[in-house]
Amino acid sequence: MMKRDLTSRKEASELIIKLLSNQATPGECFLLDGWIKKSDENKAFFLRSRNVWLATSQVIKPERARIEKALDIVNEKINIPRSREIHLHERGQLQGNRNLFKYLRVAALWILIFGLGTIFSMFFIKPARILNLNSAVSVIAPRGSKAFTVLPDRSVVWLNAGSKIEYKIPDNKTVREVTIEGEAYFKVSKDSEHPFTVNAQDMIIKAYGTEFNVKAYPGEKVVETTLVEGSVSVEIKNKPSNKTVLKPNEQAIYYKPDSGHYENFLVTKGIDPSFYTQWINDRLQIKGETLEDLAIMLERKYDVTIHFDDNKLRDLRFTGIIENETIEQILELIKISSNVDYRIKGREIWLSKTGK
Repeated sequence: MMKRDLTSRKEASELIIKLLSNQATPGECFLLDGWIKKSDENKAFFLRSRNVWLATSQVIKPERARIEKALDIVNEKINIPRSREIHLHERGQLQGNRNLFKYLRVAALWILIFGLGTIFSMFFIKPARILNLNSAVSVIAPRGSKAFTVLPDRSVVWLNAGSKIEYKIPDNKTVREVTIEGEAYFKVSKDSEHPFTVNAQDMIIKAYGTEFNVKAYPGEKVVETTLVEGSVSVEIKNKPSNKTVLKPNEQAIYYKPDSGHYENFLVTKGIDPSFYTQWINDRLQIKGETLEDLAIMLERKYDVTIHFDDNKLRDLRFTGIIENETIEQILELIKISSNVDYRIKGREIWLSKTGK
């Protein structure tokens, strides 16, 4: 983790661009988070940059002439040679446009930083597309990647692969609420008067300033909240008796009605929270997981699809740690430690018994 402080607006601007383009490291995220919290001016600068980023994610497809004209402006201001421009062709134009728009979103922030936001908006942003108060915002981490975002109240959120959070930009600071599908780690800014609410399917978590992990993938049988620091209240919708306050090193687990588990809500004490949060640092700890559940984890982490040629393999159990290994290396470890073989075609993987 980075220990120094940001010393200039230029450094902060570079980290903001890395953060919004999903290229910042965890250490850089913490560094930027500290800079944002230092002053209201820093916070306002970040939110202004983020709003331009979000607004340009809804850009209406411009004409080619406008693209080229805007690129000239951008290139001149950020000193990018024309030889590095992205040109449009009749073939593959859709992909070219996607790459171009991604580039332009970064360029938009640079222009904002150097005072040319108005010029950029003339070419690319229609007024109706700029974010207004109470606009709904979605932050998505596709399979095979993670994401990090800073919310309007300065709370920070890490999203695991295959996850999404949604929230509204409020017209006041009293509303702090998000909805999650998937897994996220929350570092909630302190506000004793206004709770921070997370809607995770049937589970509702409320906090005032704390750190916790929520796992609520739609296709899984359980919803989990693991507390790292502070305290949170956890309750189940329409079940007032299923409510508790968690302390550090405790976990609330809700088994969905179709999970087949006899106990639908329980609290586990004395757990090690790091076991459930190591995914933030690209570390996946496996402890007695079935191959079926492990396959789901691997699908999210590596953006692959895994098929079972023999359903009996689903019940095999594995323990270990996954860090920087490739999917091929993981499959080789599974093969060595069991009677499982595999074959790969593109992003599709088939698991079968050895010798078949």
